[in-house]
Amino acid sequence: MTNQDNQEVSVVEEFSTTSVRKAKKLMRSRFGLSIMALISFVESALPLPILTDPFLAAAILLHRTQAVKIVMVTTIASTVGGVAAYYMAAYFFETLVAVLQVDALNEFNMLLENGGESSVLLLTLVGAITPIPYTAVAWVLAVLEGSIMIFIVGSVIGRGFRYAVVGYCTYRFGPLAITYAKRYVGITSLVLIILVAVFFLLKM
Repeated sequence: MTNQDNQEVSVVEEFSTTSVRKAKKLMRSRFGLSIMALISFVESALPLPILTDPFLAAAILLHRTQAVKIVMVTTIASTVGGVAAYYMAAYFFETLVAVLQVDALNEFNMLLENGGESSVLLLTLVGAITPIPYTAVAWVLAVLEGSIMIFIVGSVIGRGFRYAVVGYCTYRFGPLAITYAKRYVGITSLVLIILVAVFFLLKM
């Protein structure tokens, strides 16, 4: 590895460590788990620039024996937030249709029609695991009247996987967990997107 590569890795690790350190200050409160759930809910329910992962890592660093519980609470709160985003989109249908690009909606609608319920599950997994905004996926599925039950199942599986990776990396690697988690989630995201693309190409 070159000196430049080493410098880049150091910058990433320092950023990850700093993010977790700041999050730990917030998670030290006796309401830490409730705050964790609230952050996870808000990130999923609203299109805000909030990332749950550093807070999850901080919570587990402070309470290692409760790692499984913290991951479960975060996953459930995130899923509930996704359901809230889904129903808010359904309620404000006309507003969202005006905001979302019509061409993109038409393409998604074609995918749902060709793929059926399995397409709803795959799109949910893409939003729940990959960097593609989960809230936006919930909006699109709501506007196109995708199955809410399949959306919930996909959310639990996808969010559960993502946060389990962060939880495991935190338990194993400590403050640098976000660096490793991003790597593993990134690889998984790439594989998932390729598989989904192949699935829809075969269905079309």
